[in-house]
Amino acid sequence: MNANPAGNGGSPETWGEGRLAALEVVEAALPPPVTEGMVLEATDIHVSFGGVRALRGASLRIPAGTIVGLIGPNGSGKSTLFDVINGFTVPDSGRVRAFGEDITDLNPWNRARLGMCRTFQANHIDPNLTVYENLITGAFLSIGGGVFTSVFQFPAPRRGQRQAAELTRAVARLMDLEKVLDVRAGVLSFGGQRRAEIGRSIMSRPRLLLLDEPSAGMDSHEASDLLGLVTRLQSDLGFAVCLIEHFVRIVFDHCAIVYALAEGQVIAEGTPDEVSSSPAAQEHYLGEQ
Repeated sequence: MNANPAGNGGSPETWGEGRLAALEVVEAALPPPVTEGMVLEATDIHVSFGGVRALRGASLRIPAGTIVGLIGPNGSGKSTLFDVINGFTVPDSGRVRAFGEDITDLNPWNRARLGMCRTFQANHIDPNLTVYENLITGAFLSIGGGVFTSVFQFPAPRRGQRQAAELTRAVARLMDLEKVLDVRAGVLSFGGQRRAEIGRSIMSRPRLLLLDEPSAGMDSHEASDLLGLVTRLQSDLGFAVCLIEHFVRIVFDHCAIVYALAEGQVIAEGTPDEVSSSPAAQEHYLGEQ
């Protein structure tokens, strides 16, 4: 079986009443979005692994309510910068601020509590759980009684679990996964698994969503559909998004701000037009596209 929900629900621009109702459920569950200023600032980040300098003074700013894209060749430092932002890697020097706080020394799970959620280049869903079970695990910070009592139905206060179940079904509808909620996630297509992972991140109530190569393994059409969905959700729900993506045209189509990295440094930043016309970005990366 190769369950593939992608493409069966219509484009985000044609969402009907059912999806609009689901959007209201999700919007009510999320924390108030950051509406002004900077959601995140990473300043002068340096990271070395042994003799390899992965980042050399990289800086990044994510304004409220925007989608920011990171592009660059393999080994340019994009994922390392994500790891610093997410708390998986402690920088040798430099600072990270998010939601008005210095979070440089904060561990990943406490960053998640502040509203920072991340997906990875390789899918991190559990293939042996159903889509429903994978999605609801994203609500572990807010389910009364804990996520395991919800998944395995142990006795516990039910209000938070009912709310999490409602939210799970609403997110599934938005991600075009409603018809496969009871399907084991491991049999979904790669695109379906990616939607499940992004949906689980939305279940975690993000104020900043970090997407590491969300379209990895997809063709350009599938990638464009997925990024179109992310753009619609970002616009309607108000969280900020930062993404690493190898489909440059899709980045330029969906991101308000783009950073180009090479050899651990930011070599160009600005609007898509500014970055696409940057001589440094052309020399180090775009000229190879």
